[in-house]
Amino acid sequence: MLSLPSCPDAVLLNVWHHLLGDLPALIALAQTCRRLRVLTENDDDIWQSACFVAGFGWPIRREGPQQVRDMTYRRLARLIVKHTSICEIRSCTKANACFVEHYHRWPYVRIKTIHPEHALDFHPLYFYLHFSQSYGAAGQTRQQFRPFTPTPSPSPSPPPTAVQDSVSILLTQLPTFPESRYAQYGPLCLHPNASCAFATFPPVDRLEFENGEGDIFVIVENPGGCTVLDVNRALAELIPFDDRHLEFALGHYQELAFTSGLSLTQLANVISTDRGFLDDHEYPFLQHIITQL
Repeated sequence: MLSLPSCPDAVLLNVWHHLLGDLPALIALAQTCRRLRVLTENDDDIWQSACFVAGFGWPIRREGPQQVRDMTYRRLARLIVKHTSICEIRSCTKANACFVEHYHRWPYVRIKTIHPEHALDFHPLYFYLHFSQSYGAAGQTRQQFRPFTPTPSPSPSPPPTAVQDSVSILLTQLPTFPESRYAQYGPLCLHPNASCAFATFPPVDRLEFENGEGDIFVIVENPGGCTVLDVNRALAELIPFDDRHLEFALGHYQELAFTSGLSLTQLANVISTDRGFLDDHEYPFLQHIITQL
């Protein structure tokens, strides 16, 4: 009887492809025997395919003095599975549900699905994280946008009453209480499942956003497919450095410090060490506030 360790590579890879999209099952399969572990460790392309079919990709990391040692898709798969077991936010642990539904509906290729002929559908988290809570009320409907060619570039231009809310976006960049870190998007980059979910279906490597006048106000690019975190950070960079947003951030930090029994300086030292799964997050206005103390 043929045993698993004695199977040819082609047979093992065929089993692997039948499990694409089920990251926990693939991780368990890779740990079944030494032969499978070696086979999967030496080929990150099969992990990229697995993550892609599951609806996840690496966001672009901000440049900095520190570099993440392991940016492989094997690590991404493990991050997602581990976070699923501890996160309390359903929209994070199930961030890929809509992608999997779309993927099985269309016969797209395994790794790259950029098809300008099809309208793009934005991930629900795009609306949840970046628009005020009034979005979705009666009369405000979600739109589908056709990409320009040759580069897929949907241009979301909701009605004037449903524009990106800078305060809502700012909240996705600010910290929360330590005991609430797995119950709130505070910040978003602490949640790899929501962050790494593709921002559109099908995934595209470039997104152009237009305002109501048709002018492009932000471009998001990621060769591996634009993720929710890529879009989130691009929109966060547009938050103006003004009194309104500075006072909002200051009030937020003061509330955290007061409740934690810390000074603002102590709070800054504590939260600055938590830079997200990419180890690159900078908390908005924090250094300016500390400098002004």
